[in-house]
Amino acid sequence: MMTNCFKVILLLYHLLQFSASGNVRVTFEKCEWKGFTCKSSIELPERIDVTFQCNSTVTGQDIEIYIWSFNAPNTIASLTIQDCEKVHLHFACGDNKAIQWLKVRNVETLEIMQPTVTQNPRKVYFENITSIATLPADSFSQMKNLRYRPSCGFATNELEGIYFKNVFIGNIETAAFRNLSDIREFEWINVAVDKISYAALNIRFADDGVGSITNCSFGILEPLAFQVTADQFSVRGTTIKDLWPSGLNGTSGNFVFTNNTVNNMQSGSIAMLCQTVLIKFNYFKNVESGAFGKISPGLLHDSQTHFGKLQFVYDFKSNTIAHVEDKGIRPDIETYRNVASYLNYTENFLQCSCESLSWYGADINLGFGYSVLKDFNMMILNPQNKNNCNFRPCMCFTGSAPENASATLIPAVF
Repeated sequence: MMTNCFKVILLLYHLLQFSASGNVRVTFEKCEWKGFTCKSSIELPERIDVTFQCNSTVTGQDIEIYIWSFNAPNTIASLTIQDCEKVHLHFACGDNKAIQWLKVRNVETLEIMQPTVTQNPRKVYFENITSIATLPADSFSQMKNLRYRPSCGFATNELEGIYFKNVFIGNIETAAFRNLSDIREFEWINVAVDKISYAALNIRFADDGVGSITNCSFGILEPLAFQVTADQFSVRGTTIKDLWPSGLNGTSGNFVFTNNTVNNMQSGSIAMLCQTVLIKFNYFKNVESGAFGKISPGLLHDSQTHFGKLQFVYDFKSNTIAHVEDKGIRPDIETYRNVASYLNYTENFLQCSCESLSWYGADINLGFGYSVLKDFNMMILNPQNKNNCNFRPCMCFTGSAPENASATLIPAVF
């Protein structure tokens, strides 16, 4: 009798433990069994692609999977996890299986667990993820760059590709993408993030590597939120509420910033060393003094060309700025003037104010470097460049403004 009671108590204990944890650890037993399916890999025909799909007839599913410790077959090429309500994902190092790609898609809630040592597959795809509350530190890292890796050997494949599409994230913590190198592609499409913390993403790309952010939405980008070293880095069609100093930071052969909306740009918010800079078709609501002042000419690779013969490009065209402080839209103009450069400021709509207009034509010397800044201002004022006021500055005149005021008067101090 006592033995039976003990068994009942033990069973209840295990049931309570299961309910408390609330999730089920998923392990592979065989193909076509318990949610797992297998098929020959298109990319690697001698291997198989493994897919785990949650049961659509069961609600409240909460699964846990260890990427390197779920008894994967030795011939695995990729793992896909799809159509789940809640997934706890562990990247803790384990069996050194040759998993080339991890794809997580159509998941309501995804949680990345923070291990002691992270090991990522060669490529990681997140698609259609309704909610990731936090990407913790070391969510993405490379074994080759880690000094401390207890009980972990060298990875068969290192992370080289990161792809997010239709993903919504609360906070990306500091060092979530830690010291990544030789990355070939980083692509975010329709990714929304409330806050990207200080030094959250530090990515150095391989030669000819490409980083792109398209149609995304960011709340706060803290200092060094993005640190990139890449031949090509672009931000397109993206909304940023608050861009802090050096929020976008790095070195790039070509930096493209187009069709974006930025509510507030703090001083030095874009700090990029580039050979070619294209800033076009953007809307900047508020631009603080020095916001673009840390954009400078520079090289990512040795061009084998005499520095004086190189051509550096800064193209600022068709942008609208609702409010700008003194020196708000100047890049590192002194450095650009000391190298062979092409600077273009055309067809922009800029703030006009009485204060800024009063500087125009002032016959005074403003000190060291003034001639360079005056040339820059005059370039913007040149009618051939078709820059315009974004409103009629009628309050700057006694009586009414001239008929052509909105087309001809623009601020002299930028």
